[in-house]
Amino acid sequence: MNNSYLREQGSTITHVSADRRWISLDQTIIYPGGGGQPADQAKLLMNEEWYQVVEIKRDQKNGLSYKLDRPIAGDAQAAFIQIDWAFRYQNMRYHTLLHIISGYLYRKYHALVTSSGIMSDHARLEVEFQEDNVPSEFDPELITENIQQVIKDDFPVTTETIDRNTLNEEDLIRTYTNLIPKSITNVRLVKIGDFDEQACAGTHVASTGEVETLSLSS
Repeated sequence: MNNSYLREQGSTITHVSADRRWISLDQTIIYPGGGGQPADQAKLLMNEEWYQVVEIKRDQKNGLSYKLDRPIAGDAQAAFIQIDWAFRYQNMRYHTLLHIISGYLYRKYHALVTSSGIMSDHARLEVEFQEDNVPSEFDPELITENIQQVIKDDFPVTTETIDRNTLNEEDLIRTYTNLIPKSITNVRLVKIGDFDEQACAGTHVASTGEVETLSLSS
């Protein structure tokens, strides 16, 4: 939430399931997935043995819980987290690119995102145009050129968490349906220079230049 570039971190185990396959931690850098972005691939070092995280779930009692590839051996109290950086960084670049594209389409057409997803070799974005602002021609080459310029401008990408009561959700929610649960009282905003600002809990690069380039199809 605060630093997407952390690759390793020490943590304390706060809960272990009866079968010793699920654990919870007091702090984590593992992105659990959401908003179309897949969960991180990660492993944990405990009692001098590495364990692969194979599943992540949200537990009301223990927060995030991590399923391991095998039961923990011994009575571990500490864990050292290591994420797959290449996988994480690729997702950061894709996620920031999706913000750039959705920001561009919102500014130009007031289009809202209905669905998105990040896969291993591409990302997907679906949008719905307003009835009074549907483009007569959808030109992927022109949009690619405009998006590439935003990337080239190398806008800084920053985050800020604010009280939901002060949030103008109409201006900062880019999805067709507001996906922020009513129980969430603090909202994290991702800002791309003076180009775009959206509510988002995903991981992002520090500047648009890190996206480097894109190929757009429709």
